[in-house]
Amino acid sequence: MFGYVKPFKPHLRMCEYDIYQAVYCGLCKVLGKSYGFSSRMTLSYDFAFLGLMALAMNDSEAEVVPQRCVAHPLKKTPCLKSPDGLDYTAAAASILIYHKIKDDAADSGFFKKIGAFFMLGATKGTYKKAAAKYPDLAEYVEEQMKQQSKLEKENCKSVDRASEPSSNILGEIASRLSDDPEQKRILHRFGYLLGRYIYISDAFDDLEKDFRRRGFNPLILGDSVINELNLPIVQKKAEDSINFTLGALADSYVQLEIKRFKPILDNIVYLGLKNTFYDLIKKKEEKREE
Repeated sequence: MFGYVKPFKPHLRMCEYDIYQAVYCGLCKVLGKSYGFSSRMTLSYDFAFLGLMALAMNDSEAEVVPQRCVAHPLKKTPCLKSPDGLDYTAAAASILIYHKIKDDAADSGFFKKIGAFFMLGATKGTYKKAAAKYPDLAEYVEEQMKQQSKLEKENCKSVDRASEPSSNILGEIASRLSDDPEQKRILHRFGYLLGRYIYISDAFDDLEKDFRRRGFNPLILGDSVINELNLPIVQKKAEDSINFTLGALADSYVQLEIKRFKPILDNIVYLGLKNTFYDLIKKKEEKREE
């Protein structure tokens, strides 16, 4: 479900990529300090983007300093020193990851279930800390995940309906990045569409795996595929949905009052998202040709 929101590196200037990496590293440190070492293992590009958005929408201090970390113990790397600006992002990430692992534990193959149950125990304390800071957000995410589970049990054939809980969750999380009522409304729409993009990308990424084990996937069910996976047809459906979603996402994005880091955010919104999805297509096409 995570890891699909990242920049298109060939079109990022080196200084911009350094800032992006600094936000990623800064968020990693905040997670470790606030929620323990195990929470660092759950960090993804999606949350780095959320952290970047959180900083871009407000005026909190954001100082980049060279620091060492677990991943780079011998060499200092740029790291954002802004615990206040990234605290909400770290909490939201902890809440989301816990529910994602919980979902994997309930709906995965045997070996993945074992790993999920292990991670569930490791992240439970992290989740409780984050939920104590943002109880209403934790409650909302839990309600939406229950709705997600219900749709999956019903074998929902509609991509729109199946993606709704994920979209609602990201919409709610993004809406809290600003206190301005109008910006909150736009952020909710932006987050909703980002959640839809992530959900469809994840469903497309998992097509073959879900088809083999008869797992839930609305892209397959929606095409009434039972005995054979017609990848070109399903791919076209996913591609059309992604293009529509990214178009609407861009319309919302231009209405946001971005205060800084706009070139990096532009890169991710206009280039990175589309490139990531087309990388998924390319991998599937290459696999078919083998």
